[in-house]
Amino acid sequence: MNKKVSHLSKQIIAIIITLLFLVSCAPAPFNPYTPPEIKYDKLDHYDIKQTLAMIPKPEKLQPIYVKIIGDKIEQLPKERKNEATHILLVPKEYAKIGGLVKLATTYKAVAIEQETLVNTYIDQINALREMLTLERQKSILYRELWVDSENAYRQERASHKRDNALNRAGMYIITIGSVVAIALTL
Repeated sequence: MNKKVSHLSKQIIAIIITLLFLVSCAPAPFNPYTPPEIKYDKLDHYDIKQTLAMIPKPEKLQPIYVKIIGDKIEQLPKERKNEATHILLVPKEYAKIGGLVKLATTYKAVAIEQETLVNTYIDQINALREMLTLERQKSILYRELWVDSENAYRQERASHKRDNALNRAGMYIITIGSVVAIALTL
């Protein structure tokens, strides 16, 4: 029974040593950092026509249709507006027209400049997003190159570790042998 226990303990020790040897020879895991994917949708150009469509329309004008016959002025109902020779506006209605014309000309000039500025800003944002995407791709490529070179270095080092050890041991043996041979000849 003692032989069985000693034989079993030798096998367990051999298995443990083999596992330690295999684990110690395994390279350390190398997991490179991968940055998160960043995507942006391009912004659409600003269109002033949509903004203009959202502006509330002014109240309808209330014109007065009249027909002048000689010195006599006859006010016509809206149904007979085709017969009118003149259209009159109350001062309040006339002020609406003047204000609308002035507002429209001013707004048109400002809106065109605003559209240009907004579209320039949108183009800048899109260019910055594209630049960020290119920088990210450059960073990923750099990391891949670094990982490849690091892995190649580790592989080269691991594959030549035994050769280097043998070369060093051989050099030591040759050096010691040379010293011993010189000492014996003296």
